Amino acid sequence: MLLRGATLLTMVPGASPRRCDLRIIDRRIAAIGELTAEPGEAQVELNGRTICPGFVQGHVHLCQTLFRGQAEDLPLLDWLQTRIWPLEHGHDQASLRKSAELTLREFACSGVTSFQSIESVRGTRYILEEIAATPMRAIVAASLVDLDEAIYPPGFASSSQEALDETEALQADWDGFEGRIEIAYGPRFLLSCSEDLLRQLGQRRAAGARIHTHASEHPGELAAVEARFGKRYIEALADFDLLGPSTGLAHCVHVDPHEEDLLVQSDTAVLHCPSTNLKLGSGIARVHDFLRRGLRIALGSDGAPANNRLDMLTELRSAALLQKLVAGEAALSAEDALALATREGARALGLGDECGTLEPGKSADLVVFDLEDPLLGEEASPYTKLVYAASRAHITGVMARGEWILPA
Repeated sequence: MLLRGATLLTMVPGASPRRCDLRIIDRRIAAIGELTAEPGEAQVELNGRTICPGFVQGHVHLCQTLFRGQAEDLPLLDWLQTRIWPLEHGHDQASLRKSAELTLREFACSGVTSFQSIESVRGTRYILEEIAATPMRAIVAASLVDLDEAIYPPGFASSSQEALDETEALQADWDGFEGRIEIAYGPRFLLSCSEDLLRQLGQRRAAGARIHTHASEHPGELAAVEARFGKRYIEALADFDLLGPSTGLAHCVHVDPHEEDLLVQSDTAVLHCPSTNLKLGSGIARVHDFLRRGLRIALGSDGAPANNRLDMLTELRSAALLQKLVAGEAALSAEDALALATREGARALGLGDECGTLEPGKSADLVVFDLEDPLLGEEASPYTKLVYAASRAHITGVMARGEWILPA
């Protein structure tokens, strides 16, 4: 397939926007430049359109999309205890499939082609079956919760061994599916796990397993962690050997300088969810400082009830604006913000060799925009238009692994 005449934002470091053609063969980008169609090659004329890499969604919960608008105006721990955990516990196979279907449809409309999720304690295989029906790339974890305390609905938690067995059964059935699905370990957060389970997960991480969890999100959560462990959140994770290159931590809003050092030294990835951090009143992560120190960062929308939309354009705009507030007007440029949703997001999830930039050999994951709308700014750069002014209405096509999921 030959895509002709679009302006490409390749997101390759140092590359400028350029108008050219892009050839796709066997789900991958084969060539970029002034290309001549091969005999019988399908062609798509995209004059006046702009193409960027498919968005990489760093942190989301597909199982929660049905709960959109049902957990409003609550701090994190109350939000979880009174609304989210009871709602998750009420899922059955049909509702889990519907929740996943709605999420994947929203992803297709908003340019997401790769994502990383933590699901509920049970039923993750139904969500995986829905993902498998799309061409999207996914890293998926079932929640690990082995502390059966009063804050959870009866029967929500499992034993440590049952929690590990659930993930390892998913790994046996799904890890490596079509080269695009990976199963991670997903301790829900420190407060949901016994020390025995955390130690076992640290051993698995040290052996190369991927860990995806929440950390340092809300002041109430931090107080509970310090009361239980006698340490700050990131310090406690380090004690259980849960930091490292294959670990992704959602939020990291309340991180002190020593904890930031631990993240940098361990090369742990941060999964920044600006809209959720605002909606739950958690705070603003110091993304500018993290980037300055070389931390890998991906953007995420988190779950629908913590955000109410699963839209990476919203997260791009929010991330850029919030850093201007806390670190100055030039703290995060539009181009750098777009990198968090593409190149840097892929790097944070360990997918940098597969996606995140438009260049030969990479997966054909891309988003097509119509940025010629004068309301976006006629003389503005394409990065400025896309990050600060564009909406889903300006997305005219989305491709994941060489397959249109929103036809151009």
